[in-house]
Amino acid sequence: MFVYSLTFLIFFTFLFRFRYLFSGETVSGWDTPGHVVLAKEFAKLLESGVAIGWSDVWFGGFPIFYFYPPFYYFLVYLVHILFSLSIEAAFSILIFCTILFLGYVIYQFGNQFFWRRFPFPIRLLLGVSSILFYFNYAGEGLQGTSIVGIIEGTVISSFTHALFLFGIISLDRYRKKRALGSLIIFVSGSALVFYSHLLSSIFYSLILFIYFIVYRNFWQKHLNILFISLSSILLLVLPVLYLFFKYSEYTSSVFYGYSYPPILSILSRDVYDQAARASQLGENITLAYFIELFRSGRWLYLFVLIALTFHLRDLQNYIRSRFMTVVLLVFFWMSLDYSFGFIIPNIKIHNYRAFDCFFIAFSVLMPFVVLYSIRIQKKFLPLLPILFLIVLTQFYLFINFDPFRYQDYKSPLWKEARPKEELVLYDQLLMRLKELPKDSIVQPEIIKSKSLFGGPHFWIPMFYDSGIKNNLGLTVESSYYSTLVFNWQSFGFSHTFRWGTDIDWRDSLILLKKDKNIPYFLDFLQRSGVPYLMGFSPEFMDYIQTYQDRLQTVAKEGPFRILKILPAKNTKYIKPIGLIHADTLNQNKEFSYQSFLKTSNLLQMHLSNLGYQTKILRISRAQLEDLDLILPALSSVFLVTEQNGMGELSWMSGLKKKAVPAILLGESEIRNENLAIEERLNFFLNGLPKIPQPMIPIQTQNSYFAPRNVSDGFLLLDDTAKEFWVRLDGEPSSQKANIQISKLPGRIYLGFMLFSFGLFGLGFAFTKIAYFSFSKAIT
Repeated sequence: MFVYSLTFLIFFTFLFRFRYLFSGETVSGWDTPGHVVLAKEFAKLLESGVAIGWSDVWFGGFPIFYFYPPFYYFLVYLVHILFSLSIEAAFSILIFCTILFLGYVIYQFGNQFFWRRFPFPIRLLLGVSSILFYFNYAGEGLQGTSIVGIIEGTVISSFTHALFLFGIISLDRYRKKRALGSLIIFVSGSALVFYSHLLSSIFYSLILFIYFIVYRNFWQKHLNILFISLSSILLLVLPVLYLFFKYSEYTSSVFYGYSYPPILSILSRDVYDQAARASQLGENITLAYFIELFRSGRWLYLFVLIALTFHLRDLQNYIRSRFMTVVLLVFFWMSLDYSFGFIIPNIKIHNYRAFDCFFIAFSVLMPFVVLYSIRIQKKFLPLLPILFLIVLTQFYLFINFDPFRYQDYKSPLWKEARPKEELVLYDQLLMRLKELPKDSIVQPEIIKSKSLFGGPHFWIPMFYDSGIKNNLGLTVESSYYSTLVFNWQSFGFSHTFRWGTDIDWRDSLILLKKDKNIPYFLDFLQRSGVPYLMGFSPEFMDYIQTYQDRLQTVAKEGPFRILKILPAKNTKYIKPIGLIHADTLNQNKEFSYQSFLKTSNLLQMHLSNLGYQTKILRISRAQLEDLDLILPALSSVFLVTEQNGMGELSWMSGLKKKAVPAILLGESEIRNENLAIEERLNFFLNGLPKIPQPMIPIQTQNSYFAPRNVSDGFLLLDDTAKEFWVRLDGEPSSQKANIQISKLPGRIYLGFMLFSFGLFGLGFAFTKIAYFSFSKAIT
């Protein structure tokens, strides 16, 4: 009876601790406000009958849900519709459901593999200890692990972890009982993993591979079932895989890298922080650390780490724990070494995401490690009292651990965490943004901080509610444009926050810097079609003072300024320049997205040094066929080559016959600080006709994405990773292009995702029907 009472007490404590998730308000968190915006965008798409499409809210436009699957937002939409709740309220409730789902799956996983043979009260204690062990993790903040990560905004990866653990449970149930329902749940649940979180699906595939290797004796006898199951999963997830591999060129391969020592995070970062503060007061940091470790109750984590080390061989020898032990070791290795991420095209394995999988495996194994320790010392360590002690210790930790205070939030609710003065300022800024012209794009100044206007994701709801486009966004995985912003911010905005990315040309750009008074960043924003800048820091005010002739204040609220970017004086404007790589001509090789952006942006540095403003447009292989239709929109053509071959000279001669100005440039000279190239460019550009203000009519302001098309003309990729509309008549126009994206892929994607979801529910129905259970024999 005491076991049941304790279990119910812990469950109701969960309800009490997370009651704020039923308040209808958005919770505090780093990524959470951005996910709420994505849920709202998905609701719009779903109501139009598609699951993927285009959104204008970030980066001046980006392909939405092509690379970040939307199944979780579909569940938010279901809660929103079924219970007539706001998207914010539905999202918060689904966070709570995710916590319960993950806890339930951790219990069921341990029960399936480890402790089913024990009496039910013992199983309850083992399961509760495993769940609390996981949710009491207090490591490195935004890691996706435990409560801190879930509330901070990585709830979707936690949901996906629960989903793929449930898939493994179903697969193992089929292995033992040969029930068709379990196999259907495995197949459909595996598909939903891919529709939920793409990176987690890679981890899931690795875990499945380990499972099939460990239980290879069974699966070698049932290769036909294995082949049918895996083929079915592959068929169901074809839309996800097709979109990623076909369009992954448009992702910027964000990689955040190593952030915090894994073992130290297990023993708790808050313990280390306390010891570090004591060290500053003159105490011995090692002694202070261990005192705090035992005082806080975190000694349990140290005990389990030590016990795991001694029992690792036993866990490997026991068939039921061998699978999770291999998973534990593989993902712990991956959490320390991210080499594996470099061999998967256009995607990086964030090592802290691998740590998430490791820690779940560690939490599931934790009660089993305790059981081994008790078994060895069974004369001195009675089972039931030890389990009670462990659960009570973890319950104490759960009650006393405050993830929001630890994460520098005053309240779990976004509004309650802010002083009234900040909320008033927020509302005033919101009204100011609404006064800007429709479809305006604003570049916010982003400071990495937990304060109201510090992190990038506190700006996201403000811009969304105002109807103004945000020049940044939640992630850089869907657009190269934001990556370019981070590179150009090196000039005057180096204090601002930037995400990690492989595309880092800051050193190359800075090397080409000629005059400190040239507003390179403002010129970049102007070329990008971004008319407004917004910020508040002392560095921002210094920037305004430095370039006051290019910035006009349109609004003031508190320390904030909204500024309009003005055209540069004494700048020579010319029509766009076409950029072609010699390999496109001679070897029929595409001038890749990333290579073009690097070359064109380095060229823009040279042009800025010479006082020119223009756009540089990529001429792709397909566009070579229509070059004669594109040439009237261009002032000239740059041909880039690694070496001056006969093909390049012949092609240049052909352009000369068409009276098209063209210049041949070597790749190496573009990258280097070379006065000779600027002299050549200056002489060449001086011979081109100049155009008056405005510099270039920006017909489109969206990030470039090949599936988008226009009926009248061509959409070319420009040097800011955005679209440039070339009309068939070659004349500039202020008319907005009618750009479309086919709805068919979005309908197919939605159909496959909904079918997988329906199949998942059907699997549960089949598990309740005895007819579909072929055998009860354990193989």
